[in-house]
Amino acid sequence: MHNYMQKLNCPICIHRTQCFFNSLTEKEYDFLGANKKEVNFKAGETIYKQGTESKYLIFLLSGMAKVYVEGDNGKLFILELIKPFQFLDIPSIFEDDMLHRSSAAIVDSKACLVDLKAFKSIILGDKKNVPRLIKHYNHTQKRYSTRLTNVIYKNMEARIADSLLYLVNEIYFSRDFTLTINRTDLADLSGMSRESASRILGQFKEQDIIKIKGRKIEVLNKKQLEHIARFG
Repeated sequence: MHNYMQKLNCPICIHRTQCFFNSLTEKEYDFLGANKKEVNFKAGETIYKQGTESKYLIFLLSGMAKVYVEGDNGKLFILELIKPFQFLDIPSIFEDDMLHRSSAAIVDSKACLVDLKAFKSIILGDKKNVPRLIKHYNHTQKRYSTRLTNVIYKNMEARIADSLLYLVNEIYFSRDFTLTINRTDLADLSGMSRESASRILGQFKEQDIIKIKGRKIEVLNKKQLEHIARFG
């Protein structure tokens, strides 16, 4: 269940320097603070659903979430894992406010929900905010395009290698980590079935590229993994 807490005080928020809104005026902060709320999400809980209309812009404060697309066949493809101090996607706010992707909490998480109308008002109220929003849109679309291209043009071994490198370089910042996501999520991150993902992980283990014990993974040969990710 969602737990609607007391509204955060933006001017003294400890996350202010890491927030998209870190350059607002005090008047804008007061307006923002009056139009947002803090929400807790349980692990596995849907945060927003593809194909629905959005009323909020969601900024993750703690935990971890996944952003994914849902195919007509019920299969999922994870575009990105979201860590604290990142937006969980941005809807088509200047078109139809629709969400073209879904999101769910991977672990118990906390997010700041900003009223979308208030967000639009802040963005359009000061022209300095527009380039920042466009830059954020472009950066997000570039990441998603890269992820989709990798799945379309790479073989399964390269996809798993890509996913492992993504976890090493962008999520855990270590070659030795404990998976926050489960094996199904890892498969969805790689655009394949859980069975195929497990098989390839087993191959990498036999080749001494990685070491696996339960949820713990250690990348033993990162150069080899990078070679597989690039050439298959």
